[in-house]
Amino acid sequence: TVEVLRAEVLRVIDERERTDLAQPVLCRNLNSDERAPIWQIVNIYEASPAFKELITGSAIAAMAAQLTRAQELRVWHDQIQYKPQAQGGRLHWHQDSPAWPTLQPKHAQITAWVALDDADYDNGCMYMVPGSQNWGDQSQFLHEVPRDGSIACDFDGQPIYQIMCPVKKGHVHFHHSLTWHGSGSNTSNRPRRAIAIHHMNEATTYYAAGNHPMKPFITVADGEQLVGDAFPLVWQRK
Repeated sequence: TVEVLRAEVLRVIDERERTDLAQPVLCRNLNSDERAPIWQIVNIYEASPAFKELITGSAIAAMAAQLTRAQELRVWHDQIQYKPQAQGGRLHWHQDSPAWPTLQPKHAQITAWVALDDADYDNGCMYMVPGSQNWGDQSQFLHEVPRDGSIACDFDGQPIYQIMCPVKKGHVHFHHSLTWHGSGSNTSNRPRRAIAIHHMNEATTYYAAGNHPMKPFITVADGEQLVGDAFPLVWQRK
């Protein structure tokens, strides 16, 4: 249940120093300001049977496959984003796949974002820019956006529309790996916990010159399809 998953997020954070327990690949505060933490946990499913059941189940992957028309989907990795009540910070505008230098091509991934709490304006839900997935890797442009998140009105002649994306607890929404997105601060008295499941289709290959926390778990050669035990197959077209 959602309640079990929410409790697991807190447990894994609290027990992150335990050497006698299975741990995720990463558990860290993404924000340099300790007063406004954004907790990131990568591959929580390795530390939590409840999350493993969610991540490796076929229901969410089947929806992602329908959207992408993929022949198969593997989990690149999962990622918890937890903004504590009244202090969780802003997540700056970004694209997903440019932050994954070990993957090529950059359009062969999709993210399923599952809300573990109601996510809305007050507690820092996501904003997206429709159509931005067609504009290629614009990570440098987004890096130069002011830290308050005030983005320009247009990009290369294309209007930029910011769409707020509230999500109810237990619901999921999806975004392309090149979609511009970010989220506001949590100014409410409610936490905002969510898990992003990053899927990659059969066209995704390994680019050895890149670096990423998941790189030590890659066992294929440069240029080969990214497969392996660390990247479970969760959907395959019959």
